[in-house]
Amino acid sequence: MERRTFVLSAGAIVGGGGLALGTGAFDSVEAERDVSITVADDADGYLSIRPHDGPNGAYATMDDGELAVELTDDNGAVAGDGVNANALTGVANLFTIQNQGTNEVELAVSPLTFLDVSGSIFPPSIDGVLGVLLVPQSGSWSVDPDRGVLSITDLAPGEETDFSLAAVAFPESAIDEVEIDDELLITAEA
Repeated sequence: MERRTFVLSAGAIVGGGGLALGTGAFDSVEAERDVSITVADDADGYLSIRPHDGPNGAYATMDDGELAVELTDDNGAVAGDGVNANALTGVANLFTIQNQGTNEVELAVSPLTFLDVSGSIFPPSIDGVLGVLLVPQSGSWSVDPDRGVLSITDLAPGEETDFSLAAVAFPESAIDEVEIDDELLITAEA
C-alpha cells in the first residue's frame, strides 16, 4: 500500500469513528444530587452570635434562638431593673460574634449608638436622656461615620470578637422616661 493511500485511509477511519462516537457534546443531562440545608439559631449559625461566656453574658439572652441584649427588668437572669441614672454604666464582654464559616469575612455592625431623649430640645426642657454605645473588644476595626457602621475587617474562620456596652442616663428624672427598644444589624461578607 502506498503511503499516501495509507494516510488517507487512516484519516478516514479516525474521522468516521469520531462521527460514529459523537463529538463529546450533549443536548441535556438529568441527574439527581442530595442537598442538605438546615437553619440554626444564632449561637450555632455560620456566623455565631451568642452571649459571652463570662458573667456579663447574663445581660444577653437567647430569645427563640436569637440574641437579645436585656438590661431591663424583663431579664430574669440578673437582679436589677436597668442602668443607673446620673451614671455611666459599662458592661464588658456582653456578647460574642464568631466566624464559624470557611471564608474570611468582613463583619459590620450597625447602629453603633442608640439614643432616647424625653422632653423638648427647643426650648430646652429635657426630662431624660439615655445613650448607649457598642464597643468591640478585639479585632481590627474601623468606623464609617457616614453610614454609622462599625467594620471589623478580616474575621478569619474560627476567629471571634467580643462586644461591650457603655450606657449613660441623666438626670434622675430619666427613670421611667427613657428606654431603648431597637434592633442591631449584623452583617458578614466574604
